[in-house]
Amino acid sequence: MRVEFIDVGGVNTRVIYEGDKSKKAILLIHGFGIGAESWLLNIDELGKDYYVVAPDQIGHGFTDPVSLNGGPPHPVNLKHLFDVADKMGIDSFVPCGSSYGALMAALMWFEAPDRIPQVILNGTGSCFNTEEELANALQGTLKNAGMAIRSPTLESCKQRMANTMYDISMVPDDVLLSQLTAYAQPTYIGWWEEAMKGMMDIPAVRPYRILERLEDIDVDTLIVWGREDPRGIHERAVEACKRMPKAELVTFEKCGHLPYMEYPDLFHDAVRKFVN
Repeated sequence: MRVEFIDVGGVNTRVIYEGDKSKKAILLIHGFGIGAESWLLNIDELGKDYYVVAPDQIGHGFTDPVSLNGGPPHPVNLKHLFDVADKMGIDSFVPCGSSYGALMAALMWFEAPDRIPQVILNGTGSCFNTEEELANALQGTLKNAGMAIRSPTLESCKQRMANTMYDISMVPDDVLLSQLTAYAQPTYIGWWEEAMKGMMDIPAVRPYRILERLEDIDVDTLIVWGREDPRGIHERAVEACKRMPKAELVTFEKCGHLPYMEYPDLFHDAVRKFVN
């Protein structure tokens, strides 16, 4: 894999990528409060068959923060992701998102369905939780991630990951070190708190919810879920899949919130069978 820092609309953006640019493109979109390094186990492997691009979203990892003007981060991140795709020269691509990143993937399809032939959603309460469940999940995120971000140590980062996964031993040390370094940046905590405040403003994020319009997602969609996901209820994924016209659900047993990290081989098999 390779790393570049690119100017995306004036925002210094870290992008990790690999693969042949002539092949089908997959845009890997990480969750909230973690960076593109969360796809560390997937980029090279999927890069054998696809052109894989994993950017840090606005304010995450090593991409610069920008002002949210008191609102939620959704529109800023959505525009930035499209700008990254344009900058990397990928017109048609499969967005593959995790958690909040999966919501971004679905919203990208709603905004530009002609560019997106398929969608992959991984462990995403952001997509399928009710408003009450989403508020509870965000409280969990505020407590769990806040512990690591406000006082970043290797142990606090590890504990943060442990609280979302079935087996913490599955987290590569490289992911923890990159996460720790990102959290130590002086601008990180302020932007994260501003973004969390916007995310927890339920009325403000309603325009970006998709639970109420799942029937409209008329695109081949792969949903990958961990049975023991503490952030996304498995039953909600089952219910959502039934409502979506072209969706299929793959469940990993003894798996938490990050199926692509916890069971990378199973994840790669599922992606290869799905993406065409």
